[in-house]
Amino acid sequence: LFDGGASGRIILRSDDRAVLFEVQSRRVIGELTAPKIKNIVWSPDGSKVALLCKYGVVIADRQLEQLCSISDTVRIKSGAWDISPTGGTNSNLFVYTTLHHVKYCLPTGDTGTIRTLDNPIYATRVVKDQLFCLDREARSRVISIDTTEARFKLALANKKYGQVMHMVRHSRLCGRAIVAYLQSKGFPEVALHFVRDPQTRFRLALACGNIEAAMESAF
Repeated sequence: LFDGGASGRIILRSDDRAVLFEVQSRRVIGELTAPKIKNIVWSPDGSKVALLCKYGVVIADRQLEQLCSISDTVRIKSGAWDISPTGGTNSNLFVYTTLHHVKYCLPTGDTGTIRTLDNPIYATRVVKDQLFCLDREARSRVISIDTTEARFKLALANKKYGQVMHMVRHSRLCGRAIVAYLQSKGFPEVALHFVRDPQTRFRLALACGNIEAAMESAF
């Protein structure tokens, strides 16, 4: 039995499902598949809920319509929504922990690893690049995290291209993974800013129709 996100609503769980139930009208509002739920975490604005399963996270809207589902190879320990007042990540960036890692999940289904851990922690709050948590001795701790990659993907998904280009120019985002991600999402013109290899630049320039950049790379 869990909080339903609004007065008169509860979330019920079975072995493999979650059901959003309205008490007064005695009706089922929504349900989804979520095996072995351990906990749920509502976003600060109440628009989304993260269901923490034994080996995965399911994110749904307030009517319990699934937005995305991700699985992991190790047990999920805890999770918390970003509550930063600026930057567009509030209620859109979910950070969760496993035995040895801090990871993120976006409602779009994008995931990634933020950092490794020496010892398990239990997340309670995320504000910008700070993760507030408890250790196994129940001592309060604050650890630094870099959510640049998550913020970049979120800005791209929300079509905030000004913010995307600002991060391209002023952040440390780089590597083949980001280039491959941008290509898979249909943004070869953004991927061009991350690449110096002539052959790769040539292919990306052709993909986005930038003939001038293609000619520069060819010669």
